[in-house]
Amino acid sequence: MDESTEQDCVERARRGDPAAVGLLYSRYWRAARAAAYGVTGDIALAEDAASEAFCAALEHLSDLRDATRFGPWLRTIVVRVARRLQRIRTVPDETRRGESSFALAATSQAEERETTLMLHEAVGSLSETLREAIGLFYFEGYSIEEAAQFLDVPSGTVKRRLHEGRRRLRKAVEQILRGDKPMDPERERTLQRLKELLDEDGNPRDFPEVMRLGLSLRPPPVELLDAVRKKWLSQRVAVLKQDPQREQKFRAMMQRYHGPSRRVQDPNHPIGAAAQAIRSALPQFEEYRLETDQVIQSMLNANKSVPVPPALAEGRPGSFLNVTRGMLLLRPDGSMLSMREFLTGKPPANSDQGKASRRSCIAEVIDLFWNRADGIELRAVEELLTRLAVTVALGISTHILSYDHPHYRAALVLQLGDIVLPAAFGGVLYRRPETPEGIGSAHVRLYLEAWATARTGQTFEPEDLTLALDHLTE
Repeated sequence: MDESTEQDCVERARRGDPAAVGLLYSRYWRAARAAAYGVTGDIALAEDAASEAFCAALEHLSDLRDATRFGPWLRTIVVRVARRLQRIRTVPDETRRGESSFALAATSQAEERETTLMLHEAVGSLSETLREAIGLFYFEGYSIEEAAQFLDVPSGTVKRRLHEGRRRLRKAVEQILRGDKPMDPERERTLQRLKELLDEDGNPRDFPEVMRLGLSLRPPPVELLDAVRKKWLSQRVAVLKQDPQREQKFRAMMQRYHGPSRRVQDPNHPIGAAAQAIRSALPQFEEYRLETDQVIQSMLNANKSVPVPPALAEGRPGSFLNVTRGMLLLRPDGSMLSMREFLTGKPPANSDQGKASRRSCIAEVIDLFWNRADGIELRAVEELLTRLAVTVALGISTHILSYDHPHYRAALVLQLGDIVLPAAFGGVLYRRPETPEGIGSAHVRLYLEAWATARTGQTFEPEDLTLALDHLTE
């Protein structure tokens, strides 16, 4: 890129041209990451610093006097951000990390895992407001002020919730430090009820009730629910395979509703343009394609996991992006209904009143997956989405809310402006048994209809899928 081209690119980026922003990312992302790595010596921290620096540079392009000097100007910002992040990592911050009484010692990795699980279970027994405050402050990297902003409450409220949460957790922590497992009678009763709903071979006698009870626990019994889901799916697949006509209809529906649509693949369509802008804004994410036939085969073989990139399957660090379509449950006002709310809500989801209270849709989706060797905090997920909104949604106002979902240790939902349809949801995943020690995993699902609406002002709605889903579950 010569000086005249770079000057033109910077000028267009100042006017909010997403293509110009994408060119700047493509040109300077690797250089920015390399400069940050020179400061930190840590590739994950370098990516964070480069992303934050790019966001700052784009927000303050008006401060750049010479538009032909974007590269050197960006490098100055990168180095400053990298040094700040390095200091945060190396200098203990008591206001962020909390009191030392929560730094629980363990004599082995197995004991450490058990201690962490017990502490999370103890936190899970708190009320939702106390659990949110404790989780954000002690587990997810937020300061009191940042947690207050995230929860949209005064800092004093967060401090009171932390105080009350610590008071209620004190007995549990004392038991953990003594090596005893704190007992939550309600959790134990729920787990016992779950066992009663399984037969001798572990098959669910009442699948919806098993899932409802399991998802009501915090943290949920992930391994148990996965085993139950696979067995239930095996039973359904066996019935499906006995009827070739139904199996063919299932395959036809999957072919129609999985994978990128024509409008996503069309760069001239607003949804396709939004997808391309997101790709350009996330150069660190490697794109991969999950073929529809692979998904169908994985679903027809209930014991086989859905194919994912090898790095993710093996728990190695990496960042990946997949363009596809996904189911979305909406309330009558267009806001998102979580799967946990769907399964545990009243009235029962299978009643006429329950069906009238939600709408099943298929949305254009970009899935982001990433593993990091030094773990992931929810704060990092929020920062990524905020930077993405600045770049792709052209500076439209954002609103981020805490979100409860059984697959995530901590999660959030992103809204753009006054658009009711969510722009994204996701967060930090619970660690799975097969994941190597020290690896943190995160997932975010981006709904392209909301991003296209934000960029154009024209309303885009997901496709109604109620009839297709009803047909599938006949």
